[in-house]
Amino acid sequence: MNGTVRKTVALLALALLALLGTVAGAVNVQIRPGSPEVEVALRQALQELGTGDVTFTLVASAGPTFRLGGVPAFNPDVVSRSLTRGGERVVEFNPNGPLPLAQAVKLEAARVLGLPENATPQDVRARYGGADLNADGRIDLADFAILTANYGKNGSGLPGDLNGDGKVDGVDLQLFSKFYTLP
Repeated sequence: MNGTVRKTVALLALALLALLGTVAGAVNVQIRPGSPEVEVALRQALQELGTGDVTFTLVASAGPTFRLGGVPAFNPDVVSRSLTRGGERVVEFNPNGPLPLAQAVKLEAARVLGLPENATPQDVRARYGGADLNADGRIDLADFAILTANYGKNGSGLPGDLNGDGKVDGVDLQLFSKFYTLP
């Protein structure tokens, strides 16, 4: 199969897979909640930040610590503060701050995840979908071109090998279709 035919077949397959849907991906998030109340807010935030394509799972044994309150006392207009204690990052939330705890935790979780404050599902897909092959913050036809240029190839570290199995094939095309949306 020559390159033009292969790319045409891949484009048609992408369109079909976009209509049919595919498998979801999960991202482990390392944050240590400092109290049950913060853990509930954090789990809720991660659920809200997730999409149908990307889910976030809390791994509470590592990462920065999120906790309610701290010393010295907060100014009333401060939502949270981040500091380093003993070489570890600690995020303290103002118990009497201008935002409810759930909203404050969601904002900080978005920061930890490298997402904008008002992250959209497209932001999440672009950051965690693995399909932004040229790392420009968008999943678009430029990324699709990279995938199709490597379609059918085998080897380690190939651009477009989204599932890391050493080949760029239909499985990678299926994964890409989960994160690409038509303009």
